[in-house]
Amino acid sequence: MNLWTQLRLRPRLLAAVVAGVLLGALWPAPVSGPTRLLIGWNLTVWLYVGLVVWMMLSGRGAAQVQQRAQRLAEGVPVVLLLAILGALASLAAITLELQAARHSHEAGRLLLTLSTVCGSWLLLPVEFALAYASVFHRPGRATPGLQFPGDDGPPDYGDFLYFSITLAATAQTSDVAISSRAMRRLVLVQTLLAFAFNTGVLALAINILAGLLS
Repeated sequence: MNLWTQLRLRPRLLAAVVAGVLLGALWPAPVSGPTRLLIGWNLTVWLYVGLVVWMMLSGRGAAQVQQRAQRLAEGVPVVLLLAILGALASLAAITLELQAARHSHEAGRLLLTLSTVCGSWLLLPVEFALAYASVFHRPGRATPGLQFPGDDGPPDYGDFLYFSITLAATAQTSDVAISSRAMRRLVLVQTLLAFAFNTGVLALAINILAGLLS
């Protein structure tokens, strides 16, 4: 399934991308090209994350989750693309904006960088939560791949988001058991990306911020 088809199946993502491109292009203040790109990226990420989290927590039943997840089952590469873009955007924000802030002492640059890092971090578990739901509900599977504790019935998006954020924040699987090879591979990819983001990008940010404050 190509990227355009995935975008058509993801109206929230498409709306966020269009809004981000328009804001970045029409931003009235005189800013550099990289800063303009990061402004557009921030609107895209925060709008998309907000819309998806609202959808996840709005009480969708298991049948709705299964129907949507099966439509997106072939779009796991889109998850990886967005995750990598998030890490690159954060790296660009830190290296470009904070270096500029070192000389200009503009609070706006620091806020933009902070927003980019936080938004990009949230994008990772949100996208992987959608991917876990797609793999869990993939037709023809031998096993769902994740076993949630309790007697609450089939998992909803909130359960997958809980699992994904726990992985991103702690690199642990908490109380959810992984029971399929496909799911283990997906968990491995998220864990490696989260490790690279947390130890690489955030460490660089702390280093430069320490230099600014010294």
